[in-house]
Amino acid sequence: MDRKSDTSKLPEVAKPPTASREITLKRALNLVQTTFLGVGTAIGGIMFAIMGRAVQTAGPSLAITFLIGSVFALLVGICYAELGAAVPAGAGGAVSFVRRAFGERVPTFIAGWFDWIGSIADCAVGSLVFAFAVYYFLPWVEPFTLAVVILIFFALINFLGARSTGISQLILTAVLIISLSLYMIGSTATFEIRRFEPLFPNGYAPTLLMVSYIFPTYAGYETITQLSEEVKTAGKTIPRALFITLIIITILFTGSAIATIGGAPQEVYVGSDTPLQQAANYFMGPIGGAIVSVGSIIATLSTINGSMAGGTRISFALSRSNFLPHHLSKVHPKYRSPYTSLLTTTLVAVALVLTRSVDFIVYGISLGYTVTAIMVVLALIRLRKTEPHLFRPFKVPLYPYLPAITIGALIFLLLTISVESLIMGAVLGVVGIGLLMIRRTSRKNVAMDKHPA
Repeated sequence: MDRKSDTSKLPEVAKPPTASREITLKRALNLVQTTFLGVGTAIGGIMFAIMGRAVQTAGPSLAITFLIGSVFALLVGICYAELGAAVPAGAGGAVSFVRRAFGERVPTFIAGWFDWIGSIADCAVGSLVFAFAVYYFLPWVEPFTLAVVILIFFALINFLGARSTGISQLILTAVLIISLSLYMIGSTATFEIRRFEPLFPNGYAPTLLMVSYIFPTYAGYETITQLSEEVKTAGKTIPRALFITLIIITILFTGSAIATIGGAPQEVYVGSDTPLQQAANYFMGPIGGAIVSVGSIIATLSTINGSMAGGTRISFALSRSNFLPHHLSKVHPKYRSPYTSLLTTTLVAVALVLTRSVDFIVYGISLGYTVTAIMVVLALIRLRKTEPHLFRPFKVPLYPYLPAITIGALIFLLLTISVESLIMGAVLGVVGIGLLMIRRTSRKNVAMDKHPA
């Protein structure tokens, strides 16, 4: 029988009025914009502040630490690449992946909850590092107030939609890459191999233990998958953007560590709150310090921009899955941006800034991204079993061994994170589950009121 005639006999279904239809997000990000979102978010302002402390702990072997971190990030990134290509239709990245594997259950909420915490904390730290960088030049500026102002500014940029976000991130990240490249080139003027001796002054353990400290700086690929619903030809673009991002940030992170260690004596930058600026001033003069200062400011701006965009999409996805209040899934009809999720994400970031505790916020970044990554890898394994015929433009090689190794690496990161962050994670987990139970109880009561027994 002719298919057309067959379907024509089906009863017509009334279309909902236009006002009640769900407004979808606009696919506006190409490969370059998507990659720069990942790179810019990964190269956060924290990297400009931790180098001195990291070298003091691990010594010149810190360069090896960054290489190990890149391997860990590659393992996780490969898993994200398969899921980002196979499940590109939902915003929120990890939330969409885990929901596809486990449904609207607790594992999905845990992934989204901790991912949201990590993104918001990353956004808050970026605003603080930016504010203190400006405060260094303009001591009359109150840094915490400036941090709040910069959060509001980027909330307005994100409100205008993904295209505005992508273009602004492209500009910020280009300036950042140029400044770090100049930093690495400038170090050759005073570079000495003998500064790498001894390579392991404090033993081998610090080299490994510091991986959990620097790992969150590699988490730029999170933003790429969080914006998957707004990426053009996501099945091809997302895996490519992920791998290009990891290659670029590995070169920049490891190269900056080598340039710092070989280009200047440790006493120049160890103990400093602005180690890269001090090192650049040593081997390039005042102009070097100025270049790195500009890079530091740009890095924090790109972190705020990318993390705010990604965090907004996480709460948006959680709301669409009925884990968080429904109003968080509203999309602005003109700008096609999830404005209520954006507002909530911004307000929580502002609240974190007002705690004035940088350590507390940094712990949130490390814990949030690591827990989320574990849930994502578990989702990949489950989907391979429950949906073996799902179209996968990219597949994780050496399955199931590589995902198992990835989970082991992530557990290692959790075990080497500070005790304070583990305690905070337990508390936040209890709070999150409590909110979920309240939400589900509320929905059940509403359903009973509408349909009494």
